Amino acid sequence: MDLQQAQRDIDAILEMFAHHRRRYALRGLRMHDNPMALADLADEVAIRENEAPITEISPEAVKRIYLSLYHTHIPKLEDANFVQYDQNRDSVALSERAGQVEQYQELLTVE
Repeated sequence: MDLQQAQRDIDAILEMFAHHRRRYALRGLRMHDNPMALADLADEVAIRENEAPITEISPEAVKRIYLSLYHTHIPKLEDANFVQYDQNRDSVALSERAGQVEQYQELLTVE
C-alpha cells in the first residue's frame, strides 16, 4: 500500500468516527447479535445517546434516530464498507473491514 492510499484509508476511518451515531451504531453491532434489525440498532443508539433505558426515551426520539441512521449514517458506513445493509430485511451487519478499524474505534471512543 502506498502512502497516498494509506492516508485515504485513515481519512475514511476518521470520517466514519466523526459522528457519534456512527460510532454508537458500530459499537452496538459489535456488542449484539450480528446482523441486527435497524429498528433494534436505533434503540441501541438511543440508549447510548440519551444515557437512559429505552423505556425512558420517547418513541419520537427513537424514530428520529432511526431515520437518521437509515438516511445518513448507515449509507455512509455502507459506502465505506464498514457495514452491509439488507433493505429487504431492514437489517445491518458488520463487514469484514469493520474488524480492521475496531482498534481505532477503541482509541477514539470516550465512555
